[in-house]
Parts: sequence; structure tokens; C-alpha cells
Amino acid sequence: SALPSHSRRTHKMAAALLACASLALAPGMPRRAVLKSALVMPVAVAGRAGAVSGGGKDYSGQSISGEDFSGKKLAGKEFRQVEAIGTNFRGADLKGCSFFKADLNKADFTGADLSGASLEGANLEGTVLKDAKLVGAFFTDTVTQIEDLTNADLSEALLAPRAAKLLCERSDIGGTNPKTGVSTAESLMCG
Repeated sequence: SALPSHSRRTHKMAAALLACASLALAPGMPRRAVLKSALVMPVAVAGRAGAVSGGGKDYSGQSISGEDFSGKKLAGKEFRQVEAIGTNFRGADLKGCSFFKADLNKADFTGADLSGASLEGANLEGTVLKDAKLVGAFFTDTVTQIEDLTNADLSEALLAPRAAKLLCERSDIGGTNPKTGVSTAESLMCG
């Protein structure tokens, strides 16, 4: 076909939406069938790894264990429920990414920018966040599983008060983030 792949995909999406609209106008068509087709058709047309916020590939639900994303610009990407055991994210731009319920066991985020990222419900056991920028990131109690937070900046990060208290008692909550100049203890409001 003479159209670029993204244009073909746009045309297919438009055709799917028109099909949904024609179903809605069909006499006697049950509302449930129309709603189901409206939800299913565009998803089927978009296929795996369609565009997401930030553009590009959506890694959600995939296994990316052991892969190398070091230094990559991945801001706004979706990593929801990925299996990323031992994955290298060193120095990556991961601003605003979602790692909701991801398995990040032994993943390395040294020097990565995870500002505004969602790490809620993620398995963070053995995860390294040394020198990471976590400004405004979202955590659940699994934040206490992180192996190394040396020099991490957690300014304005959202985490439970009991989790913050446990983090403040750790020996790796010293030092200053090399990019922001903020000490880890200060960013957690330890005191």
C-alpha cells in the first residue's frame, strides 16, 4: 500500500469506529452489543505495541527481563505489569512512566530520571535506585523493598508515612543526588 503504516492504522481505526456507529444505528441492535463492539474493535485494530502517551511502544504486560534500556528516552511509556527482572534502566529518561504492578526484581535504575513515575504495587525487591531522580514519584509500601537508595532524590514523592519512616531508618539514606543537589534524607523529610 502507498500509505505509511501509521496512516493505514489511522484509516483502520476510523473504519472500525464507523462500523461501531453503523451498529448503533441498526434497528433493534441491543445496546450491550454496540458497547462491546465499540470497546473491542478499536483495540483489535490497534494491535500489540500501539501508540501510548508519549508515543511509541507500550511495554505493558510483556516480559522485558534482562533487556538493556540504559540511557534511553522513554518518558511517558507504559510498563504496567511488565516482568522486568534484572532489566537495565541505568541513566534512562523515564519521567511519567507507569510501572504499576510491574515485577522490577533486581532491576537497575542507577542515575535514571523517574520524576512523576508510578511505581505503585511494583515488586521492588532488590531494585537499585542509586543516584535516581524520583521527584513526585508514586509508591506503595513496596518502596521499602528497594535494595539501594543511595543519593536518590525523593522530593515530593508520594508514599505512606510509615514507609517514609522505615526508609529514614536505613543506612543508605545518606548522600546527595548528583543531579539535583538534594540529600536523600532531606527529600524524605527525615529528622
